[in-house]
Amino acid sequence: MKRISLIIPVFNAETYLPAFLEALDGQDWENLQILFSDDDSTDGSLALLREYAAREPRATVITGENLGVSLARNRALELADGDYIGFLDADDVPEPDYLRTLANVLEETGADMACCGFTRIYVASGVSDGLPAQGAAPRTVDRDGMARLLLRPDGYTTVVWNKLFRREALTGEDGALIRFDETLHIVEDGEFIFRSRVRTAAFLPDRLYRYFVRSGGAMYGGVTDRKLTEPDARKKIVKHAEAMAPDVLDLAKMKYQKGVRDLMFHAVISGDGKKVRHLLPELNTYRRELFVSPALSRKEKLKYRIYRPIIAWNLRRTGAFLMARFGGH
Repeated sequence: MKRISLIIPVFNAETYLPAFLEALDGQDWENLQILFSDDDSTDGSLALLREYAAREPRATVITGENLGVSLARNRALELADGDYIGFLDADDVPEPDYLRTLANVLEETGADMACCGFTRIYVASGVSDGLPAQGAAPRTVDRDGMARLLLRPDGYTTVVWNKLFRREALTGEDGALIRFDETLHIVEDGEFIFRSRVRTAAFLPDRLYRYFVRSGGAMYGGVTDRKLTEPDARKKIVKHAEAMAPDVLDLAKMKYQKGVRDLMFHAVISGDGKKVRHLLPELNTYRRELFVSPALSRKEKLKYRIYRPIIAWNLRRTGAFLMARFGGH
C-alpha cells in the first residue's frame, strides 16, 4: 500500500474541526501521514488538533506565526514523506471513499494527478450544487487537457483539495518538493498546480468532497489585502499557460479578467473605494478574452458587462441584487 501524506492548514477552525476530524477517521487508507499546520489560531483549534494527535499516531501538529495558507502548507511539505501527497481544508468534509478512490485512480491510470468532483454547499442559504457540470465522464488527459478542465468555469477548478498528486509530480529539479508561493493568499493553489510537473491527470466526476462556502471564507466576503493577491496569482497562471495550447492561454486570460471583476464587484458593494481604485486599471486586461470565451455562459457574460456601469455608479443595492440573481463563482 502506497503511503499518502495529507497536508491540512488550519486557522481558527474550531467550529468545523469536529466534523472534519470525524471524516478523517472515516477514511479507509491505513498507510497515512497526517500533517496539520496550525497558522497561529486564536480559538481552540490547536487544542483540538493536539488532542487528536495524542490518540492518532499517524498525525503530527506543526505550528507557526500567522503568515497565510501558503506558508502553512509549506511548513508541512517539509515533513511530507508519502508516495502520494494530498491537501485538505479543515472546514470541509471529505467523503469516506475520498482517499481510497483517488489513490486507486493514480494506480490504475499511472497519472501524475487524480482529481474528483465536489459538492458545494452555500452555508447561509443551505443551497448546494456541484462541479464538474452534469454529464461529465472520467477522463485521463495530458497537461493541456488538465489545464482546460481546471480553468473552465464548469470544470474541476484550480483548488488542491479535490486532488491527489504523485510525489514525483511535485518534485523540482533539485529533488525537493516544490513550495507554494508565499506572496500569494488566493488562487495560490492554482499557481502551484500550474508550476508543478504534472504531465498527465485523471479526472473522476464523482463528488467525493464537500466544500462549504462561508461568507467569511477566503474566496468570499470583503476584499482584504490578502485577497488582492489573486490578480498576481492569475497573472502567473497566464505566464505558465503561455507554454500551452492557444485555447488554454485564452482560458487563463479569461479567468484573470473574471477574477478581477469579481473582486472589483465585492469592493464596490462593500463601499471600499481604495480597493476599487486599486483594481480599476485592470478592468481592460484580457477584457476581450472574457467576452469571447466559449467557456463562459451567456448569463455570466451579461453579468460582467453590467459590472462596468455598476462600478461607475457605485450602486450598492443594485450590485447586491445582481450578485444574488446571477450568482457566479
